[in-house]
Amino acid sequence: MEKWTEKTLRRWDEKHFWHPYTQMCFYRKIKPPIIVSAEGNYLVDIRGRRYLDAVSSIWCIIHGHSKKELVESIKGTADKIQHATTLGLANVQSILLVRELSKLVGLPRVFFSEDGAEAVEVALKVSFSFARRKMKRRKVKFASLQNSYHGDTLGAMSLAGENPFTREYKDIMFRVVPLASIYCFRCPYNRAKEKGERKCSFECFEITEKVIKRERGLSAVFIEGGVQGAGGIIPFPPGYMRFLRDETKKRGILLVVDEVATGFGKTGKMFGFEWELDRKGNLPDIVCLGKGLSGGYLPLAATLCKDEIYSVFEGEQWEGKHFFHGHTFTGNPILCALALENIKIFRNDKVLEKVGEKISYLESRLKKFLGFDIVGDVRGKGFMWGIEFVERGKKPFRSDVLAGWQVALRMWRAGVFVRPIGDVLILNLPLSIEIREIDFLCDVLEESIRGFQMRVRKKVSRETSGRK
Repeated sequence: MEKWTEKTLRRWDEKHFWHPYTQMCFYRKIKPPIIVSAEGNYLVDIRGRRYLDAVSSIWCIIHGHSKKELVESIKGTADKIQHATTLGLANVQSILLVRELSKLVGLPRVFFSEDGAEAVEVALKVSFSFARRKMKRRKVKFASLQNSYHGDTLGAMSLAGENPFTREYKDIMFRVVPLASIYCFRCPYNRAKEKGERKCSFECFEITEKVIKRERGLSAVFIEGGVQGAGGIIPFPPGYMRFLRDETKKRGILLVVDEVATGFGKTGKMFGFEWELDRKGNLPDIVCLGKGLSGGYLPLAATLCKDEIYSVFEGEQWEGKHFFHGHTFTGNPILCALALENIKIFRNDKVLEKVGEKISYLESRLKKFLGFDIVGDVRGKGFMWGIEFVERGKKPFRSDVLAGWQVALRMWRAGVFVRPIGDVLILNLPLSIEIREIDFLCDVLEESIRGFQMRVRKKVSRETSGRK
């Protein structure tokens, strides 16, 4: 095997590796750590330095890294079987998993894919076919929330509408009906003067209701699981998901809940929709899963739906009514066995019964950062939090200031790995995080914000002095 050093790895990385969601010019300047291993809630780089993984390796790690039961599941299954197609064939692990998921979510039909965006694409195609075949819609419309994110494939991007992620591709995206923003911090109806407060009459509910009534042919509403993720960690207002379920149900519109980022405990419940929806006739019609489905170790996703939706694809072989969709590794036995072990850990270790104290403590510590002048908002739910930086009041920093990165890079140097989205510093913690690690995270975050705020003040002071 070819020998290498950190220097040669860095050179090969910069020469050949095109990283996702990464400006490579900036990447070459900041020279991020090269990771060689991971254990517990920490990543370890090539120099042996440890970093608290405060983004769960992009929102997917649930029980920490190198969890013995999950690793053994991968090894054990791989010794017996590596892959078997599920196109017209089944394997033991995939059958056991669909049964578990149907009980866990409350929806009987399960379709596998490999990542969250694919799960959303499946939901789009399924709801489109349902609208055409059962609802007899000639024109099919979808609706989604402003500031939403559902993935990077064309259908998923279309659901997000035009934003910095999708703007260049708008000419190849389809139109989606936008529903009113629920971004309380920047909502024009929020009359609260204090940071972190909301003072409104829930005008977003009224506006959304009018749009749903007005749009003929609206067939499905797509939402995230109670927290908008890549839009900046924006929690839904209380009652909003139940309101949407009621509005869609009485008009015969499907409600699709994207639990890719919020599922498997990230909001404090197994699924985000469980905060407001129940199994007494109020479940979503379709649910998308990903990220944490495998504990965050390997790519696996699923789309679940009601029997009524599934039934439009049933018929004789010659009729061609079946669902023409499927990927090579759909229902891979290694992935399915891993997901089964993940669910088993939730049950055996009573994971969700133990997170309440951690969540309360995390929130109490994070809310204190509202005392910083440059912190405009601290918001979140469960283990998902966003800290939005502002120049003053609600005025954002100039884009070239890179406010989020100014704080993030300070945290890297102190041993915490985070990744901002614009001026919002994102925290997405594994459920396995300990109180002492929350303290470490918040101590580092506090010092990093303070350091950036001091730099901002010095710059303002110099500019003020120069004008005198």
